[in-house]
Amino acid sequence: MLPLSLLRSAQGHPIMVELKNGETYNGHLHTIDNWMNLMLRDVVCTSKDGDCFWKMPEVLVQGKSVKYLRLPDRIIDIVEDER
Repeated sequence: MLPLSLLRSAQGHPIMVELKNGETYNGHLHTIDNWMNLMLRDVVCTSKDGDCFWKMPEVLVQGKSVKYLRLPDRIIDIVEDER
């Protein structure tokens, strides 16, 4: 299974994105492109030290700044069903 097909199957589901600078974004994956740029909706951003939180309606995350992604386990089942 390819990473982009996995992420495309996760559209509309909650996702956690950790950036290289240490910030984390929790929201619902709206869209993804071929460069792994992510558009998230209903987002809660957490600062690197975990002291500050921001709620935002929409965020664009550049693929080159992503360090780590966490998806719900059920996404694996969705990808396998689409094959």
